[in-house]
Amino acid sequence: MSTLAEDVLQLVFDDKTGRSVINQTYLDSVIAGALLLDLIRLGRVVPGEPEGRDGKKRAAIVTDRTPTGDPLLDAALATVAEKPRTLKKAVEALVKGNRKAVIERLVERGILRHDRTRVLGIFKLTSFPAADTENEAALRRDLAAALHQGAEPDSRTASLIALLHSVKSLPKVVGGDKAELKARADAIVSRNPADDAVREAVKLVWTDVEMNAAAVAAAAT
Repeated sequence: MSTLAEDVLQLVFDDKTGRSVINQTYLDSVIAGALLLDLIRLGRVVPGEPEGRDGKKRAAIVTDRTPTGDPLLDAALATVAEKPRTLKKAVEALVKGNRKAVIERLVERGILRHDRTRVLGIFKLTSFPAADTENEAALRRDLAAALHQGAEPDSRTASLIALLHSVKSLPKVVGGDKAELKARADAIVSRNPADDAVREAVKLVWTDVEMNAAAVAAAAT
């Protein structure tokens, strides 16, 4: 099975142009959140108890350093385990370099194609159009069922919704009325039918990814 980060990247890359439909800064943050959430889902990391004045500060506690067998996730686990971090700091630590790593994985798997072109014979342009859309099509069907048809999503689909919603990219990915999508996504994030630990992790990572993406974007202006 693919990682959440691979699924997210397939959803936000335009199949024809091979370019992201969302800001690169937001993309890096949501990929980082997806890697952390996969580690939580696998039981390698758990959120700590609420701390701080508003109760939103939580530690990312590494409970199991056993390799997952997936190089992407093992590298992410090593990063999170380097030193004590909050969930937000863990997301920030996972931002660097992981977009490239996920793209390379998808190219190796034959899901994306690496295209190189030149504009006016001078400027190099790189894009990653879709080569195999089978998995992406299944993801989009699940997202549409949950967001447009009122179906209850499984925990994986709910995680994808939470991550995409955190950077306000659902309208670009699945289409539809922004207000309706927001209301439905908010409801799913708040009552994910998965077990309590994963549901809470989705909400925590969703919040931390949004805070991190907004902070980085503000610093770049």
